[in-house]
Formats: sequence, structure tokens, C-alpha cells
Amino acid sequence: MTHAAAHLVGHTSPVGARWGSALFALCTSLTLGLAGCAANSPTATGPQVSSQQAVTAQGLTPPALTPQAAATHNTNGTAQNHLDAAKVALKDRHYDVALQEAQAAIAVDPQSSEAQWVLGNIYNQRADTQTTPALRQQDLASAVTAYQQAINLNAHYDAAYTNLATVYYKTGQFDNALQQVQQAIRLNPGDAISHYVLGTIYLQRDPKQYPDALSQALTEFEAAVKNDPHLGAAYTGLATVYLLKSDYVKALQNAHKGVELTQDAPDPFVYWALAQAQSANGDKAGCTQTIDKINSFHLQDSQFNQQVQKLAQQCK
Repeated sequence: MTHAAAHLVGHTSPVGARWGSALFALCTSLTLGLAGCAANSPTATGPQVSSQQAVTAQGLTPPALTPQAAATHNTNGTAQNHLDAAKVALKDRHYDVALQEAQAAIAVDPQSSEAQWVLGNIYNQRADTQTTPALRQQDLASAVTAYQQAINLNAHYDAAYTNLATVYYKTGQFDNALQQVQQAIRLNPGDAISHYVLGTIYLQRDPKQYPDALSQALTEFEAAVKNDPHLGAAYTGLATVYLLKSDYVKALQNAHKGVELTQDAPDPFVYWALAQAQSANGDKAGCTQTIDKINSFHLQDSQFNQQVQKLAQQCK
């Protein structure tokens, strides 16, 4: 099964705590199944997720149910109508409508693992728009419950494991996130988004404690690109790794590719990777132009804006 890229939003970047400003290029919140890193959110931070690369949770079908689950699974036309409406509303970021439709689908068909997955996606994505930590935490807790219910109904639902990993990632539970996405890859080794999410988790690891973390991240981002050459977030991930490895030529190549593939849904953090790569390669004019592009997003993220302004001074 192919689920949409991660939505990774969130306005704090735990990634930077390990490796520094380079990791701001990755979306911080991975909200998989919603469509790719940043595609769904111009204010994404980090490896959305979360995913995008950015698509949305539309038209996605969970993997085949086990025979036991299939025996009790009731495909109901009315439930599917509600589910389709929930996906459309989620794509348009009408979260209240999406929530009502997903809950209606579950009321009609309580055995629908896909409905629980979509419900989890709604809470997961809405959490990144909440204005208080309490509301954000409440949505993330609800997302965990929904994804776990989807897995209970269909233990082979790889997208549910991956999206559950993004919630754990957002809350700093990196070991739990790692376990969930590794299970997703065991179920579906060819899923680009899962490899991308795993790469971002490896970048959260302390390089002193895990000296192979950077190489592991590189391997996962390469696997993501191999399985989906159009996943822009994966190229941004590669650019970030190469920046950290001081391979600035490859960093620039991959940063340009990430920007190219996200033109339909521009993301400031994708441009941030490009600006850093341009600066590292001595392209002050290009760096200044890219920073102007970043500033045009008018992000309300003081930590990120400080990093941008610091780089702007270096590019003069």
C-alpha cells in the first residue's frame, strides 16, 4: 500500500537539538497519510511528515484484511460516503467537518480500520494548528487512540504504524516512533514515506551515543528516493544529511531537487535547506534570494526566524 507523505508540521524543531540548524530543513511533525512533508502545510517544520512529496489522505485503501478480520468487516456504502467526505474536508483543512464525517463513518461501520486511520490523521494534522499546548496534546492523544484502534482492526495496516510513529515523534518519544515505523517497513518494505520517517527519526539520535545515526539516516532517505523519486521531502532529507557531512555539492543538488518537487505546495523549510547549501557553496546572491523567499512566508516561529536572520547576515 502506498500512503501519502507525511504532513510534519509543528512549530518547534526537536531535530535541531541533536544536529543544529541544518535540521530545520526537515519537517518537524510527521503526519503521514496526509500527503507529504509540508505540502499540506506551508508552515511545516521538520522531516509532514509531516510527509508531504505532499499529497493528502485521499483515495487511500488499507492493505488486505486478515481472513479473520475480513469475516467480520462490513463494507457499508453509507459509511464509505462519510469517509470520502472526511477525506475531502481534511484535504481542505476543514477539520471540524472532517471529524464529524469520520465519526459518522465509524458509527455506521465500527469495524472500518480505514475510518480509524482517517480519524487519526484528522487529529494528527489538527494538532499542529492548535493554539495551546493542552489542545495540541489532546489531539495527539486522540490520534494515538485512533491509530491503535486501526491497528487492532487490521494488524497489517502499515500506514497506521507509520502515522502512529509521527505522533510519537512529535511528542519526543523517539524510541516508540522507531519501533512503530520499523514495523511498518517490515509490513511494506517498499513504502517511501516510512523510510523517510525512519530517516528523520535517526537524525534525532544523539551522535555521541549513536555514531552511526547519520549514516542510517542517509540510507533511509536514499531508500525513500529509490521507492518514490518524486518525494520532495526525501531530497530535503538528503540535503540535510550532506550538509551535516560537509558534502556541500551534493547538499546543493538535493536541496534544489527538493524545491523543484514541492513547487505545487512551497514549504519554507525546504527553501531553508537550499539557502544553507547555497551559503556553504559560496553563492551569496542565491542564498539572499532564497532567504527573501523564506521571509515571504511570514512564519510565526521565533527560533526558526532567528536562524534565518543569522544566515542572512552571513550571505551579505
